[in-house]
Amino acid sequence: MDGVTALRSLRQLLSEASDSTFMDTKTSYEYLWQAAIEFTDRTSCLTNTQSISTVANQAAYSLDADYMKIYLKNSDNNYFLKYNDGSANSFINFKEKDSLIYQNSTGSTTVPSWFYIEDEPTLNTQITGTISAAGALSGGQVTLTDTSVATKFSNASAGDAVHNTTDSSAGYVISKTSATALVTALFDGTDNDWDLADAYVLQPQGRMRLVLSPPPSTASHTITFYYVQRPAPVFSNYGVYRFQPQHMRAIINYTAWLYKYRDREPNYGDKFYQIFELETRKSGANINKGLNRQGFKVNFLKR
Repeated sequence: MDGVTALRSLRQLLSEASDSTFMDTKTSYEYLWQAAIEFTDRTSCLTNTQSISTVANQAAYSLDADYMKIYLKNSDNNYFLKYNDGSANSFINFKEKDSLIYQNSTGSTTVPSWFYIEDEPTLNTQITGTISAAGALSGGQVTLTDTSVATKFSNASAGDAVHNTTDSSAGYVISKTSATALVTALFDGTDNDWDLADAYVLQPQGRMRLVLSPPPSTASHTITFYYVQRPAPVFSNYGVYRFQPQHMRAIINYTAWLYKYRDREPNYGDKFYQIFELETRKSGANINKGLNRQGFKVNFLKR
């Protein structure tokens, strides 16, 4: 289901006409994205891996902006990541941060023993500049191009906030084409596009980071980190979420629930939420069955 079809389905569910003043395109897309994120969090239906190269004696490494939570568990029900020292793989287990801080491990080691996840304490630097090639609006999307620096958007990610300060529009990064070009969606401005020499401000979003304990003593070892991936935003006619089509019913109903709470009709809106709950539980069970995953694992050890 693409963006324009999702908006139509949402309007039909809420019995709103295409020219409704109750609904607006940007809010609808934002609510749909919130619904997609909630569905992914409940079902772990979208996953990805990040490859990280170690730096000698460095413990912390930034995770991708679309990281939601750790994914894989071993037979003992422990989350793990894969660590390759150039010749062999090791599997490092997750441990709570407070336990590792209390453990007060010092120094470094060839292969770390544990890892934990925490928030990145600082935001990536705000990116500013001017447009070097005009981008025409097409189906709700428009390309932001700035070739002034070859790595201009190396720290930009889908979901970052972007502003055209020349025409007063604002929106989101939808995807990254290259280190000098981003696909964006803009709203509430004069043109909602990028004209040559338009000024922009891009604010990278907050991130999480992986912390190894103790830190590795050797550089260029490879960490393979498995995680549940936040869905990239859809803010255009032709954009689609990476879900199977049958999952969109849950997404649309959750979005309708958000609208009804804004409309101060919680009793009516709660019906939409109940449908979302039922669809999500059913989808989660089917997704885990398809991946041959159990809801939990228990080991019974003989004494």
